[in-house]
Formats: sequence, structure tokens, C-alpha cells
Amino acid sequence: MNNKKNMKKSRTILACVSTAFSLAIVGCSSTPVAAPTPYKSANTKAAYGYSSEKIAENEYKILFKATDKTAADKVQQYTLYRAAEIAQKQGFTYLAIVKTNVDKKPVLAREIMANNEEPAAFQTNTQCTMSGCDEVAQPMAVPSSNDVVKTQINDIYFTINVKMANDKIQLGKSAFSVLDILSEPLASKNGN
Repeated sequence: MNNKKNMKKSRTILACVSTAFSLAIVGCSSTPVAAPTPYKSANTKAAYGYSSEKIAENEYKILFKATDKTAADKVQQYTLYRAAEIAQKQGFTYLAIVKTNVDKKPVLAREIMANNEEPAAFQTNTQCTMSGCDEVAQPMAVPSSNDVVKTQINDIYFTINVKMANDKIQLGKSAFSVLDILSEPLASKNGN
């Protein structure tokens, strides 16, 4: 019994070390990760996420840089949501998209490939019910090795220019309510 506990504990530790090592490799490299881009600020010019530039008193250019692993509708939703956040912060209640642009640039990225070729391991437990006790085999977590590989992806640069106003008529039929945009929760902030 004690040997089973030690073996389970060793496997758990090995799994944690393997995962931590994989994350350390991914986190230390300047190569982008081939994964969906979450809703976040791009804190540097080369980073993924949103950024903005004020063009005029009531006009902004919003950019969302994402990997092509991010669904196109998510990239559009994130960009419009960011525009609404800016409009609200500036005291505007409506916005209208006056220009859109999409650019793609190929890049090499890292992708973590899980190696699931390890045989399944089982542990037995005694489970008792009103009709008696039985030994039941249950699969247990087995550490898997992960490979980090280079893969070709595209960086997506989705840009919108938006005008903002407090009068919907000023912006025309294509005006959006800032509160309506912000009241729709981002379905997923992890880019899926």
C-alpha cells in the first residue's frame, strides 16, 4: 500500500516538473506561441493584444494584433469592445466604424505538442456499496512528455478607425451604442 502511494506521489511530482519545464521553455523565448490571443493590452509594439492611437478629438484608430489561431469574429469583437471602452472613458455614448483594415504577416511560432503515446496506467481502489465491496480499476494521471515545435502561423493585424459622438444622428445609421457593446460580455477572454 505504501509503495503505491510513493509511486503515485512520484508520478504527480514528475507531471508537475514536466509541465513547469514546458511552461518555462515557452515563457522564456521571444518566439510567439501558436495559440489564440486573449483580450489584453499590447504592452509593447511587438506584443499581441489591443492598442490605440488618437487621430482627432473624437476619432481613434484601434489595432488588435492576434495570431491566426484566434477566431476572426473574436478579433473583430475584441477590437470593437476596446473602441467602446475608449469611447466611454472619453465621455461618448455612440461610435461608428469609418474604416477597417486587415493585414497578415507570416511568422514562426512555438507550439506545444502533447505526446500521448504513453500507456494508460490504472490504480485499484476498493469501492463498497450496500451489496458488498469490489476492487475497481480507475485510470490515473500519467505524466506526458511535451514537445515544443516551430510552426508557421500568421500574425493578424485588425485595425478600425472609429468616430465617437453623443448624438447618434451625427454618426449616421451605422452608429453603435457604447453601452450596448459593453453590456455584451466577451464570450471568452482567452481567445478561443
